Amino acid sequence: MAAQKKQLTNYATAKVDKAHQAEKPIVYSCSGCSNLAQMAHNISVNIDGDGLAEMSCISGVVGKVEPIMALAKSGRPIIAIDGCELGCTKACLDASDLDSHYYFKLSELGFEKRSKWDDSLTENTIAMTAIYEALLKEGIGFN
Repeated sequence: MAAQKKQLTNYATAKVDKAHQAEKPIVYSCSGCSNLAQMAHNISVNIDGDGLAEMSCISGVVGKVEPIMALAKSGRPIIAIDGCELGCTKACLDASDLDSHYYFKLSELGFEKRSKWDDSLTENTIAMTAIYEALLKEGIGFN
């Protein structure tokens, strides 16, 4: 147990190589009220945590918050993940004249929109696997 705790502490306090970070894509996702929105958000958190991309704030983009806009307009590739057919993440990027290089809509992967409390770990894992596989095929991998 102590070894696991030490390993987690080391991971949490590890220094990020700034040059490598600047090359990573940025990931934005829906964080709305449905199960698909929560899945999109959770997948983005995992993509960030696994080192495939750096997660940023989509509401900061549409709100034109300066440090967030500077990152969004940095020229780094953008990954956008929406939950349902409304496509709010894409709409926020469009409103800010930004294009996603990689766009995923969970409802188009065959997942059904339900209440926010009706989520499924199995569906989340299937969706995350599909997105990871697509990103890996595009050369976006783990560090």
